[in-house]
Amino acid sequence: MSTIIQKAVALMQQQQFELAYKVLSSDADITDSEPQIQFYQAVCLRYCGHYNKALDTLSSLLDSYPEYAKAYQEMGHCYRDQHENNTALRAYEHAVQLNPMLNASWTNISRLLKQQNLLAGAQQAQEKAMYNASLSVPVQQAYHWFYDGKIKQAEHQIRKILQAQPHYVPAMRLLAEIAVKLYVLQDAETILRSAVNLVPHDRDVRLELIHVLQKRQNYNDAINVALEGLKQHPKDPFITLALASQYAGVSDFKLAIPLFDIALTMLPDYALGFLQRGHQHKTLGNIEQAINDYLEAMRLKPDFGDAYWSLANTKTYQFTDLEVAQMQTMIASGQLMKVDQYHIAFALGKAYEDRQSFDSAFEYYQLGNATKRQILKYDPNIVTAEMDAQKAACPPALFDTLSGTTEPDPIFIVGLPRAGSTLLEQILASHSMIEGTSELPYIIGLSRYIKQTYGDYPEVLNTLSDDELTSLGERYLSQARTHRVTDKPYFIDKMPNNFRHLGLIKKILPNAKIIDARREPLSCCFSGYKQLFAEGQEFSYDLDDIAQYYEDYLALMTHWQTCFGKNILLVRHEDVVSDLEGSVRRMLDFIGVDFEPNCLQFYQTDRAIKTPSAEQVRQPINPKSNETWKRFEKYLVTLQKRFHIL
Repeated sequence: MSTIIQKAVALMQQQQFELAYKVLSSDADITDSEPQIQFYQAVCLRYCGHYNKALDTLSSLLDSYPEYAKAYQEMGHCYRDQHENNTALRAYEHAVQLNPMLNASWTNISRLLKQQNLLAGAQQAQEKAMYNASLSVPVQQAYHWFYDGKIKQAEHQIRKILQAQPHYVPAMRLLAEIAVKLYVLQDAETILRSAVNLVPHDRDVRLELIHVLQKRQNYNDAINVALEGLKQHPKDPFITLALASQYAGVSDFKLAIPLFDIALTMLPDYALGFLQRGHQHKTLGNIEQAINDYLEAMRLKPDFGDAYWSLANTKTYQFTDLEVAQMQTMIASGQLMKVDQYHIAFALGKAYEDRQSFDSAFEYYQLGNATKRQILKYDPNIVTAEMDAQKAACPPALFDTLSGTTEPDPIFIVGLPRAGSTLLEQILASHSMIEGTSELPYIIGLSRYIKQTYGDYPEVLNTLSDDELTSLGERYLSQARTHRVTDKPYFIDKMPNNFRHLGLIKKILPNAKIIDARREPLSCCFSGYKQLFAEGQEFSYDLDDIAQYYEDYLALMTHWQTCFGKNILLVRHEDVVSDLEGSVRRMLDFIGVDFEPNCLQFYQTDRAIKTPSAEQVRQPINPKSNETWKRFEKYLVTLQKRFHIL
């Protein structure tokens, strides 16, 4: 803590808020403590009754530090003191989303919900505050460090606590949360399984384990953990929702949808639950039911950005003038959490594009992308270096002799998102011998597993034994089998970013078929830019970033072509649009199956589709789809120059 802050806090403890504000407004010693300076300035302004100035200070703070949870809590105090209770409640809810340890927020949430006679929510908030208060002070401090982004400090503190108290479940839960943050999911699972064994009736610990198993795509285990939880808590809506999500993960929608229905009967005011059920209806092509669920989520939580974007992402919903005005008002208010702001900005971009108001559309797409990128802090040069490492570690000679598992089942469709991979999967999955399983995370997961188990990846690919490579191939096929619902001899994994791991794929699955789905750069890059992805694709929120990623993709694919060119089929989206039958015949010949006319009527194929292009590939091909970027041509001059389009 800086000298200025120490002096100001001492004055605040003496109720000398005006003097403390003057100290905080001096120019010296503020470089390393700017967010804290602004935060304490706002506190002083509130105590002096200057609420608007305090709120302006907090808004400025959040522009630079969008996840500074205490700023939302202080906003809540400002609105509370002005008796703007609904706005205060939203601010407090934002605060605890970012840092669930902020007990002043929980206490105020409980009080404000009681005033609205929402007693169940008030009780839950009070219980959360009581649970936080029951934790030991060192654990509370570790949690605060964690939510403030000080991961190393939090981990050091919590490991020290667990050395003295190895079975202290609250500390175990935080260590697991740290592991999830660092994407060491296997460690998180191990910790939480131990915690569940210690407190088998604790619902929240069980839900955390289910969440980790889901992130690991270990749906079968997650289902078993959820079923065991329902034996102990047979009418618990949150375990029911968790079980529904796991069944959806393995595409067992006949079990998933009724469970969502049961849970939402018990949780009629739970906006997130309606959003989750809406996603499943969208996957199944039940667009009207999906829209109804998204609208209900929006009604229950009017600032729920994901609900607005989910409506836009159906690609068919047309926002009303009233809904557009409501979204604009929320954006202009400055009261939204950043996550809601960028969701709503993308939704407004789609709304104005549908109205052919392209200047306004680009303005909101630009706002949404800039806000999202600010949170991600993406560094394109790190990704470029990772792709260069693949080329260096995987020279053509590495593939002169191949072992691995020899099954021919997998067909990998790779490329950039929005390049047409969903369309290719839908076409191929219309064949009687090919099953579509959508985007599987297991190749990327294997790359992490190899790094943790064997050493540096991808360099270690050169040292793995034939048995190890075969085992890795069998591991992938076993994981993928969870998602297969037919006995067709071939299946498709269309995770686009698998192009970054084709060396691994070729080493462990030498007979796999690889299709490179490629789209003209302006269409591909801009389509990605105006698409808000559920997760990943961090390169897509800046035009320069996405252009660099496209260039890196081309360079890496050129390398893979040099390594094993005949085993990669390049399919250009523009060729599919202009000559569907010719493109289909090329792909089927490459895979080694006979032509079937059903592949030309791909839009009639009834299957679950989980990607943003779901509704588009349920329609015949639209030849005009490649021209969309031209509506925004004047904003894309730099992109055009980069790809020599001008």
